[in-house]
Amino acid sequence: MSGAVTEPYRREIVGAKGSIFYRAHSYHTKVPPEGIVPVIEHYTNPGDTVLDPFCGSGMTGVASLLTGRKGVLSDLSPAAVHIASGYTVPNDPAALAEAARALLADLADLEQELYGTKCGRCTGDARIEYTVWSDTVVCPGCSHEVLFWDAARQPDGTISKSLVCPLCSASFRKGDTEIRPGAPVLVSVGCLSCRSREQRPLTPVEMKIAHQAHRSDITDWYPTAPLESWREMWRGQHGKMGIATAADFFTDRNLRALAAVWKQANASPERLGLRFATTAIVNRASRRYQWNPKRPTNVLSGTLYIASMTYEFNVFSLLRRKLSAVIQLAKKVGETQGQCSVTRSSATDLNHLQDQSIDYVFTDPPFGANIYYSDASFLWEAWLDDFTDTTNEAIVSTSLTAQNGGKTLNDYEKLMAASFGEIARVLKPGAWASVMFHSSDDAVWSSLERAIESADLTLESAVAFDKSQPSFKGVKQMTNQERVSSFDLVLHLHSTAGGVARRRQAITASVAEQDVLEAIAGHLQTATTRQRSTPYLHSFVMRLLLERGASFAGYSYGQVEVLLSKNFLFEKGAWSRAQTSHSPASIKIEGTV
Repeated sequence: MSGAVTEPYRREIVGAKGSIFYRAHSYHTKVPPEGIVPVIEHYTNPGDTVLDPFCGSGMTGVASLLTGRKGVLSDLSPAAVHIASGYTVPNDPAALAEAARALLADLADLEQELYGTKCGRCTGDARIEYTVWSDTVVCPGCSHEVLFWDAARQPDGTISKSLVCPLCSASFRKGDTEIRPGAPVLVSVGCLSCRSREQRPLTPVEMKIAHQAHRSDITDWYPTAPLESWREMWRGQHGKMGIATAADFFTDRNLRALAAVWKQANASPERLGLRFATTAIVNRASRRYQWNPKRPTNVLSGTLYIASMTYEFNVFSLLRRKLSAVIQLAKKVGETQGQCSVTRSSATDLNHLQDQSIDYVFTDPPFGANIYYSDASFLWEAWLDDFTDTTNEAIVSTSLTAQNGGKTLNDYEKLMAASFGEIARVLKPGAWASVMFHSSDDAVWSSLERAIESADLTLESAVAFDKSQPSFKGVKQMTNQERVSSFDLVLHLHSTAGGVARRRQAITASVAEQDVLEAIAGHLQTATTRQRSTPYLHSFVMRLLLERGASFAGYSYGQVEVLLSKNFLFEKGAWSRAQTSHSPASIKIEGTV
């Protein structure tokens, strides 16, 4: 189909996150595949080849399967290759279900040993579904050991940052004290007889079980890769809590359970599916899942943070649910008409692909310093015993040495330019590439544009992609903890020899601030509430600048927010025109609604 499509996809894209194709396995950034489907169908025909050289979790491959295309995926990260393969490589659902039953049956005695208990209501057999653990801190005033659970919880259910010692009444903060081994403080028990569920303090037997599985007693392999202090995500907190290796992110009990599961999964004929299900529960089975008195609080994506009060979930209960999801995924993949392959390689060197062999590219590359992928994948890659070579990892990380993967914005631009050069090389003449991107930093946007211009690609259009639910960064933005863009843009690039230079030379008009304000004012006339948020309007401005070939300087997320505050009204999380606001827009951005 290459060359047949002359107009870019112009509609804004919305993708929901509820399907089995999205939720079977987590990843740091994930594009809902249902949102990619209409874009693939616009640019290709069934049987065409679709490339994603920054494949991450493999959602472009899933969209290729759903549309009857041939997905060609690659990524630098072994965790990404593992997860993308789990999503797109066919598994026999019946064989996988049988292997899952065998694994759980073989480890039933171990589950009873580690999580077995009695129901407090009917005294029947029950199992511990989760245990809440609390840090123990040392009062800097009198050296008394204090449970964070006792010192931080307030009567209204909130957690105080200021702790009070019950012995000497000294007030102190967690960061100012020594942290010692924690203790279990609460347990949730599910009865296998009366099917009741109760949450209560631990019995003496449950307290003994919680402390029983010492690491020295574990005979199966488990990861001991060091968490080096030079990593971007390393914090002093890790040192205080004794987090020196991957194993230290788990309680002894859960480490023993995971090690046994991993051994069984590796020995199974259905190794791919069982390993996929196991890595899918690794983060939730770790100490990274934060307890909150009001609601369950998930792992903070994009960090290696461990809270002072955490859940220790029953590994086998997590696994039962995840195996069910993976079997359901296998059935859905088996119903698709497409094909998919996954290769481990850098986007800067797609030597496994021939020149002009790809009909279309949809990809979601790293956004500068937005996420440190190799660090964020640390636990997955520790269990896989295979780690990202950070030499060609396209991120901005100025606090690291070059030897440890540190890179400037200039280094990032060179890697992105090499990646776009490879995309241009493998695309068929006249074919298209769609690149999902966002950044709060105007300098990163400028870097991306220069990287695109260095390749034989021309920017024809940019549309918003609304993932419907915000990422971790988006949540922080909405709670005013961090001012970042949480709406992505999809840039539509056309493969035309010499097109970029000609296009840039043809653009002589700049976009003045008044023009930007008029465009925003016009947009606000018909925009939905969600389209009047600061994140959306920042993406709106970036789209205008991209399509007009104007400079991004002066339009970082924070600067756009200041511009909005000076010219528009902000109420209930949305911007609107003031009574004396600007006249309707004289500039129209393609693809707006």
